[in-house]
Amino acid sequence: MYDESIQRALRRHKIRPITLPAPLRDKLVANFRGSAPVSHIITGTAGDGKTYHCREVWIELGGSPDAWNHGEKVQRLNLTDGRTLVVVKDLSELRDDESGGLISRLATDIADAASATVYLLAANHGQLLEKLKAAPRTPEVVRASSVIEDLLVTGATEDTRISIELSDLSRSPAAQMVTAIIEAITQHEGWAGCDSCSTRSDGAVCPIFENRRRLSGADIDDPFKPRLSAVVELSERNGSHFPVRQLLALVANSLLGHPEARDGLMTCADVPAIQDSGRSELASIYRNIFGENLKPSRAEKTELFKKLNAFGIGAETSNRVDSLLVYGADDPAYQTDYLELVVSDPIYGATPAYANAQRSYLEGENPNDRLAFLGALRAQRQRLFFTMPESKVENYDLWDLSVFRYAGLYLETSKKISAGQPAPRQALNMIVRGLNRIFTGMLVQNQDELVLATSGSFSQSKQSPLLDEMISVPRAGGEEVSIVLDKASGNFGVSVKLVRGSEIAPIILPLSPTRFEFLGRVAEGALPSSFSLECHEDLLAFKARLLRETENRRKLDGDDAVADGELVLRFIEINQDGRAQPRRVIVRV
Repeated sequence: MYDESIQRALRRHKIRPITLPAPLRDKLVANFRGSAPVSHIITGTAGDGKTYHCREVWIELGGSPDAWNHGEKVQRLNLTDGRTLVVVKDLSELRDDESGGLISRLATDIADAASATVYLLAANHGQLLEKLKAAPRTPEVVRASSVIEDLLVTGATEDTRISIELSDLSRSPAAQMVTAIIEAITQHEGWAGCDSCSTRSDGAVCPIFENRRRLSGADIDDPFKPRLSAVVELSERNGSHFPVRQLLALVANSLLGHPEARDGLMTCADVPAIQDSGRSELASIYRNIFGENLKPSRAEKTELFKKLNAFGIGAETSNRVDSLLVYGADDPAYQTDYLELVVSDPIYGATPAYANAQRSYLEGENPNDRLAFLGALRAQRQRLFFTMPESKVENYDLWDLSVFRYAGLYLETSKKISAGQPAPRQALNMIVRGLNRIFTGMLVQNQDELVLATSGSFSQSKQSPLLDEMISVPRAGGEEVSIVLDKASGNFGVSVKLVRGSEIAPIILPLSPTRFEFLGRVAEGALPSSFSLECHEDLLAFKARLLRETENRRKLDGDDAVADGELVLRFIEINQDGRAQPRRVIVRV
């Protein structure tokens, strides 16, 4: 799925292309039409839509689509004010000798305010840096390279006399893009051809059209798209980016997936045979999202499905959900919900195949039936994750169907912090309790104060019996522990403020979904090192930063001196309520 290949395929098949949001297009067009245009670099990872953006800008500025499709690697367009726009659709297409000359000219032009040439370049992160290093090391190139690297890493540069800007498409929110892609594909005019299709006659269900109906979310309360967006957002906040190309592949696979079709993808010609075999339920969109229509070896090697399967949706569950799916047909406690959540979906829910597998499992007729039912049970958990109404989410603990049990609280906290609202008290209490248990190595219950403990040195020992500080969580005397927006990481973080005004800056720990989940598991009693060694080490490093700052504060206040030859040690003692409290021991030096 390269932009050039897509354009050729569109012309060959005479299909109107889907139109996706190009968040930079209007900004770039206004820039190049302005009185003082600035050269621009569009970067990102493979498949982010860099070439797509360049083509959209080219056409909007009056460039010919034919010239773009059949033109050179480097294209030129005369702007209305007499300037020339140089467009490079993909810097990696240029040989080193070609890119070296181009970058040399770019470096000279962006340093000259009177230059009549401006540039629009598209390049992946690594390719951009490689081409800059391979260019002749003239003073202009060295200066331009330094500015571009600053823009790439920090988004800003101190050298304001260089006229160039950089946009990184890999920082665009994929959770919003996936919704736009779903709408563009499911609302395409080509679906009108399905109205007269024989595979939908006499009430027959075409799995392709059914998947399109579910994907489009005709019901305003349908949770499918919000749940898919939530999974994508959580994955991105964990550092796994979804380029546009992968999102397009996700939607295509969701619509067309079936394990018995060629390459695991249905065509219209495959549908009659699938209907006759009674295996339409294997085309379930809820399985296809995780690549289960593909061979395991292929799905495991596909980056898109590796990122989605990291959530464990289908493998993870809870007793309540499995009781519903296994015993719901006969258990009066679950019968009402079973009718609403399973029986109401005869296509991918209570299918004859599922009912037979369920009955065979419960009656224990054949040990092999157990494996068949476990596979069907996995598919039902995946379906429930995307279809469970919001009114039942809390009752069934929806996120227990994934490895991120605290993901719902994480998303709620992120939404409130981004809107300038205070974080949920439940989230702050959980984070403080988790931090306290990591800092002390004990199951302390304190959540209104941060218990900063040490083992007597800066070693990362499992237990820390010596109390260093008890930092108030509510604002008191200049101290405060709060959840704040962390602009650097794009997530939110826990901020610890210490008294001394502006002399000690707040210490912030960015919270990714993985760190948030780690703190939640520890807060409820899990052993830190058994869950995630990496997270444990990150939080011990955060503790070390806090210890350094509390030591600095004592030096500023003059509290670190030994008085009258006596040293006061404060040991941590756990009272009957599980709260940590200090026990003073005076040592004569």
